[in-house]
Amino acid sequence: MRPEIEKALRVKCLSQDILEVLMEDQTTFNETDLRNVIEMLARSVTDLANVYTGLEEDHSTALKGTVAKMRIGFNTLQFGKVKQRLENESV
Repeated sequence: MRPEIEKALRVKCLSQDILEVLMEDQTTFNETDLRNVIEMLARSVTDLANVYTGLEEDHSTALKGTVAKMRIGFNTLQFGKVKQRLENESV
């Protein structure tokens, strides 16, 4: 499989993971964390649009950056969720 296809599939997988975390019942997130996640997702969409429209010549590097941004967003949600759970347990 071509590296670009693998990276695109990784982006799809990460987006599904983010949706799963967001849809969990009884989970709340910090507004700042959500703002940061939205920024990373918006930048990822921009990267993908640039690849799709041909504005970005180096598809492999652009997709690698997109995967990194998506991973940052996912990790932000996961860390915020764990932090929230720990705060609730200490009360």
